[in-house]
Amino acid sequence: MMKKISKLHLALLLLLLMSLPVTVLAESAGNNTASHTVEGKTYPYLRQIEAEEDISEDEMTLYFVDGGDIPYVALSEYMQFLSGLFKDLEKGDITYEIEKRRDGNGITFQVTRPDNQSALLIDPAQDIMIFDNFNSFIQAAGTKALVSAMDIPEEEMVDVITLLKKLHGYPETDPEIQEQAADTIEEETETDEITDTGNEEDVTDAGNEENEEDVTDAGDEEAEEDVTDAGNEENEDEPRMFAIKYGEYLNRAGDAVMLNLSDYEIDIIASDDECYIPFQTMNDLLENHTYVLYVFDGEKVLGSGADCDLINAMDSAPKHYMSKEFALFNYNELRLLLDCKYGLKPEHGIEDFETFLNINTYLVSDLVSTDPMRASLSLIKLTSLYFDDLHSGFIRGSYLCKRDPGIEAQVEAVYEGPSRRKYAELDDIFKYARKEVYGNQVPGYEEVGDTAFITFDIFDRNRENYYEPGIDRDQPQDTIDLIIYAHKQIKREDSPVKNIVLDLSNNYGGAFSSAIFVISWFLGEADIALRDVFTGAETNAMYLADVNLDGEFNEDDTVGTGYKLYCLTSNCSFSCGNLVPAACKSSGKVTLVGQTTGGGSCVVLPCTTAAGAVFRISGSMQISIIQNGSFYNTDSGIVPHFFLDKPESYYDRPALAEYLRELK
Repeated sequence: MMKKISKLHLALLLLLLMSLPVTVLAESAGNNTASHTVEGKTYPYLRQIEAEEDISEDEMTLYFVDGGDIPYVALSEYMQFLSGLFKDLEKGDITYEIEKRRDGNGITFQVTRPDNQSALLIDPAQDIMIFDNFNSFIQAAGTKALVSAMDIPEEEMVDVITLLKKLHGYPETDPEIQEQAADTIEEETETDEITDTGNEEDVTDAGNEENEEDVTDAGDEEAEEDVTDAGNEENEDEPRMFAIKYGEYLNRAGDAVMLNLSDYEIDIIASDDECYIPFQTMNDLLENHTYVLYVFDGEKVLGSGADCDLINAMDSAPKHYMSKEFALFNYNELRLLLDCKYGLKPEHGIEDFETFLNINTYLVSDLVSTDPMRASLSLIKLTSLYFDDLHSGFIRGSYLCKRDPGIEAQVEAVYEGPSRRKYAELDDIFKYARKEVYGNQVPGYEEVGDTAFITFDIFDRNRENYYEPGIDRDQPQDTIDLIIYAHKQIKREDSPVKNIVLDLSNNYGGAFSSAIFVISWFLGEADIALRDVFTGAETNAMYLADVNLDGEFNEDDTVGTGYKLYCLTSNCSFSCGNLVPAACKSSGKVTLVGQTTGGGSCVVLPCTTAAGAVFRISGSMQISIIQNGSFYNTDSGIVPHFFLDKPESYYDRPALAEYLRELK
């Protein structure tokens, strides 16, 4: 069972764990005194992170306990593997330090990240894993946002001490100033030590957002000239499209998390001074947020980007039924994943998935089946019918059974929940109404008198660098291109545009960074709040976007002043198509017209089961709106200021433009 615990509770718990009786060679949930035989086997390891990349080939050692078929990894080897993955993903060079603590009672393991001092404590005897700051432990190297998604821009923060020195004219080389700064740091450190009396080791202090190293080295960095330009470092080779206004992230650390894996009948094994944890457990907890899907199919290990076809290479694996032990592990590991990572548990009234699934006993009987086809089809029922949210869904079945994508699609259609059916029906209605006016060629930018309409159905981002010369701005290739083009047209000399309409009536979401770009353009800044419902951690940042591509961030990059702004919404406005109207309404600058949006506040998370089925869920990273310092979920949708009852009213643009002019 997952538990959130306070820092004080964590310190007391650590002391308790150190005193628990434990057997050195091996521990398991059911028998803490049993010894185990651990056998390692080396398998081919194939990886393809991006679709355009070649498949890399390597080897990976997996371990099997007492002749069983559940694959384990050695803790020391897995942390090296994870470090290499982060490096390949260009998420920084992360190292992990593992400390084995042995006394007369047994052995525990502590894994620490020296760069941010976050830590993981593992007690094999009790099958317990404790994260003092889970978000810091899994974040990319150098990341300043405590809660982050894969597609969110990562910007530099202003060094406040250096900035204050610059503003007050303090010479950075003045010995007196340096001495005062050193004394201040020493006093703060002493205060922290007094406050944290009784907390043991670095594990209790990990997660503090103020990095001591950054403070110490403050005098060696060049201060920013302007707070609003924070993030655009002068030594960058190319301009940055995004910056953080005020140069600051608001980070609130979540609770420490204790996972008792024995509640999931998952064993952690200690033998020969090494710690062994199931491969799927480690991937579900520490890796799947990278959007790389890992599967062991009995013959090879596959690491496939979510958009790569490499994952389908497991279809060549031998087909057979699962052992009872493996089938039960497959089910219990799914429970662990969903307890930790499913973001809509409160909205669905789910306290934990043991209770939820046990009530639906016929669903459990399928999920624990040794028949991999039956287990896969039950996963369709769970994600499509029981979850019934548009971010959750089935992707493909287990490698253990002969798959038929056609049958999988038919089963998913049968088990489609009412919310999914309603969305599909409304989507067809709105698209048909628009097609009656525009056919298949919907203009991304259109002027009707003094009103400009910007229309797109997905927030996409297809370029790495929008500053490259020679880009044809008259032929936008993605959302950011379209906004750059629209901005240029609206701001052109003698432009008639006085009103701007952002049409998101058929928008079903997409790239987070593109949504941030649109919000910043429309409002002048994008106030983005992320909450991790797993830990309770929160991050808030105010983004600026360089819309006119001049390398600066100012009023020339926005239409937020001098124009009347409108946003068209419908029940089909989902995910980022829900976030943007939420930001618009919260700003007080934009009039929302249409229907209540479709929700979708959680960032989608692709997942695998131990048996190799692939699916997606509404993940634990929740996009929120911040008001008065509080984070508010937007999954119930955003109510417009003025309603449009008929879909055809959205696309009779001359009549709509006239209607908008008359609104008060």
